[in-house]
Amino acid sequence: MVLAREAKYGFFRIQENSLTVQAEGLAERIRFVDGSPTLELGNLAAEAGKPVSYALLDSRGQVVESYGLRGVEVSPATLRRYDIDDPFGFSIERWLDPNSGDSVMLILPDTSGAQRIVVTYPARDRLLVQVSMPLLGNAISKADVLYTLTEASVVAVLLPLILTLVAIPIIVRLTLKPIRRVSREAAEMEAATLDRRLSLDRVPSEMDGLVRTFNELFARLDTAWRLQREFTANAAHELRTPIAALRAEVEAVVPAQTRSVLAIQFDKVARLLTQLLALAEADSRPIDAGGRFDLMALARGVVADMAPAAIASGREISLDRDSEKPTDVRGDLGLAEIALRNLIDNAVRHSRPGSAIRVIVDEARISVANTGSSIPEALQATMFERFWKQDRRSSGSGLGLSIIDAIMKRFGGSVDVTSSDGTVTFALDFRDGASA
Repeated sequence: MVLAREAKYGFFRIQENSLTVQAEGLAERIRFVDGSPTLELGNLAAEAGKPVSYALLDSRGQVVESYGLRGVEVSPATLRRYDIDDPFGFSIERWLDPNSGDSVMLILPDTSGAQRIVVTYPARDRLLVQVSMPLLGNAISKADVLYTLTEASVVAVLLPLILTLVAIPIIVRLTLKPIRRVSREAAEMEAATLDRRLSLDRVPSEMDGLVRTFNELFARLDTAWRLQREFTANAAHELRTPIAALRAEVEAVVPAQTRSVLAIQFDKVARLLTQLLALAEADSRPIDAGGRFDLMALARGVVADMAPAAIASGREISLDRDSEKPTDVRGDLGLAEIALRNLIDNAVRHSRPGSAIRVIVDEARISVANTGSSIPEALQATMFERFWKQDRRSSGSGLGLSIIDAIMKRFGGSVDVTSSDGTVTFALDFRDGASA
């Protein structure tokens, strides 16, 4: 609205200036014939009234002669004013560049009622020349303004806006790229990789302090975790020798009838130490992310190694392949072996004497099934917690299943349990971390 109003006023000023320039030219054409003033229009006389009209006024503002439409008489009071009868009211352009008073401008209706602009300009001998023409129509002004504004908007507004809309997402993505990289690095960190640090490469200065603070936090966590891990591993390792020596001395002095009871307790302590070492390794050992191994080969080796002990305990153990599909998976062979050994050992210890233990390999999954006490569904969600035991009187440490769960989570896989008709089946699922 402001632009349209200013444009309309601009057209009006152009028209006024054009008429003023013509009036200045007419002032040079005043001649005196027999003492009476007259305008020598020349070829302009034939064009008078089409649409520009001309007139000559005396010093009192009375019309002396007219060409085209009759001239407009101007009172002495009007002559002392300037820039009057402006049909557009206040305008910024009018305020910045007011009429200087060289001409008198009027807006008057002609005989048909249409508005016309009349410019009266002072000439020599106190005479006045007058030029008038119809006021430019608003429709012409608006059309011109809209066309000019539309053309200018495409270049000055729309084109930069489109470029901005395209550029802003690209700039934001490039700016946030280092932050997304740091977020991925932080998400990949775990207990075994606390020695890593977040990269400061091309991180925005606003995020630099935060990333450095996180690196300092990781350094403190790494130190505390390493001390705890080393303490657990060293304590379990150092206790093995004195316990073995103590067991030998006790067996030498204790009567044979009580020796078996003490042997069970020593075996329980030795097993606990072995499990603590395995737990420390499962929590802290770096994973070979690029490693690959064959599940069938792994199961074949572990079963062959543990079969003598299982058979000696009165159980049978077998290995089956449930699918002809490849059983090649991605992961750490050493940790996978620890998980499978604990799972088979758990099956041997909790199965009935004389029962069979089945190890089944199926693509990216190893299942171990044994006949034993059923496990209620309510307990299946909590049995992988550390030191959990269904029977508190058993000789187990309650760490075996938690070790398996910790290893499988680090693989990105899972361990599942099902129990029905007295058969309990644990399955190591490598599918999430596998690439067969």
